[in-house]
Amino acid sequence: MKYITVLAIALALLTGCKTTQELKPVSEIKAGFSREGSLANQQLISDATAGLQEITGAPVKSADVLKFVIQQPVGDIGSRTWREMWIMKTSDSTTQFLLTFKEAGLDAADFEIATTDNALSDTQCPDNVAKFPVGETTSEDVVSCMGKPQHEDYNPDGRFVYIYDTPQEIILSYLFGENKKLIKIAAYEKTNH
Repeated sequence: MKYITVLAIALALLTGCKTTQELKPVSEIKAGFSREGSLANQQLISDATAGLQEITGAPVKSADVLKFVIQQPVGDIGSRTWREMWIMKTSDSTTQFLLTFKEAGLDAADFEIATTDNALSDTQCPDNVAKFPVGETTSEDVVSCMGKPQHEDYNPDGRFVYIYDTPQEIILSYLFGENKKLIKIAAYEKTNH
């Protein structure tokens, strides 16, 4: 397996930069399409984690990196391509990495890692996800700290909501105004009915 390290800024990613012919540009990914987890096998995750370690220059444990599939595989088995967003939180920052995986046969895959230049200091990411400062926090701050929401809803009056599904069976809802500033946070417990 091999990897190519690509350092790029978020602007380059959002303007339609394509790393493969099969995948749509990152800017065309539909909101709320991501799902938590990775499609990579353990060896590929290990190799990609080593790539992150090389980029950051610090030890990285795969278990400490949040992984989200943001584009499902396209192509034939053995040559499929997909994208994932990996979010690494260290003691002083949170950084998102865009990983593009491409199978190279049935038993191998290549990958590219791109940073999205959105590191935030811990002073901007609260210890409790329900403690973002209302009126100060922007929607970009929430995404930088928590990753892409599972669902987004936009109202005609300019307000919009980001919804996150947590492993603790809690649904978090963040309401923003048309100025992208946080208005309200609500938490709901999942029920089985």
